[in-house]
Amino acid sequence: MWLGLDDTDSLAGGCTTQVFDQLLRALPCEFGEPRLVRLWPFAPRRTRGNAALAVELFCDDSIIPWLDTYWTKNILPLSGEVSKSYHSDREQFPADPGMVLFENQPEEELYWSTVRGEMDVNPNLGHQWGGKGRIGAIAACAWPANNVTWEGIAWRIGQRKVCPEALERVDNLDGTFLCRDPRTNRGLIAPRGPCPVMFGIRAITPEIALDATKSLINAKDTADVSGYRIFATNQASGDHITQTHITAITSNTMLKGGHVILNDKLLCFSESGDMNLLCQWLKVSDEIEYFGMEFAGQIHLEGLKLISSTEFERPICQCGTRMKSMGSQQGIRCPKCKLTGDDNWLESPRTPLFKGWVQPPVDKRRHLARQF
Repeated sequence: MWLGLDDTDSLAGGCTTQVFDQLLRALPCEFGEPRLVRLWPFAPRRTRGNAALAVELFCDDSIIPWLDTYWTKNILPLSGEVSKSYHSDREQFPADPGMVLFENQPEEELYWSTVRGEMDVNPNLGHQWGGKGRIGAIAACAWPANNVTWEGIAWRIGQRKVCPEALERVDNLDGTFLCRDPRTNRGLIAPRGPCPVMFGIRAITPEIALDATKSLINAKDTADVSGYRIFATNQASGDHITQTHITAITSNTMLKGGHVILNDKLLCFSESGDMNLLCQWLKVSDEIEYFGMEFAGQIHLEGLKLISSTEFERPICQCGTRMKSMGSQQGIRCPKCKLTGDDNWLESPRTPLFKGWVQPPVDKRRHLARQF
């Protein structure tokens, strides 16, 4: 059996990972490795992380009456919570929890459709409870786990405080990633809102995630936690991106706030650091490779690489001075020694600001973003 859960939280507080952890602790049967699955970043009803939860249960459908009771008593009351966002003007929706149960793992296309686009509830799949959260719950159950990372999540009792020395040690472990911003050394593992998460530590194996989680919890300057759990995740998988694309630059426009739009469609935000600088540097006829997600007729860039860029300059005179045009079809002349020549240009490659793939700073990337 496969059990999925989503949308029990809002910006006012709560956390679906903690609700799911409490459900797992109460289950009357054995279960497999819990899964935390990030979904389409533009889903209208998303919270900031937009994650759904799933797990394989080792039981049969006799679990349904127990789940009925648990749903009514513990999860349904979470419906309706809503709060204003202070970092975005996007409309906020009330929590609308959903839970699903499948006899067999559903087909993986349900995951791919939900991580790459907007889906609605299909009421004909499995056994279902609740509202819109069923969309993410179904997708989480369908995740094929082809490209897996792990996250150790701990939940706080009171204040949110992680020992900075322990965080530095964990950040230097071989196998953890996105723990701190290398530019500022600011931690990236702790949310700033009212949710109960103390931290989430990301790693390439479950063993490293577990060791790092315990190290942070047991550090002397970390506040008390109520519990922790290691989740298999699709974070850093790039599953939301189908492919990269190649195009020539036909226009480059700087927008208000420092954002850049290429070819009237490829949008690069000012917060994108080096990628934004590279976009500003590009000129018409340059060739680039890029990837990103399309939304509202624009592609929000997540990665960019220069393929070719050339510039045309007048030749250098034998005296070392660059020659200049004397007028249309009148040839060129050295402004210093007055030597003249035919009207011609020299083509030479431009040296880009950055080589290879350029992506936003680590604290500005999506949870799903893969490092190129």
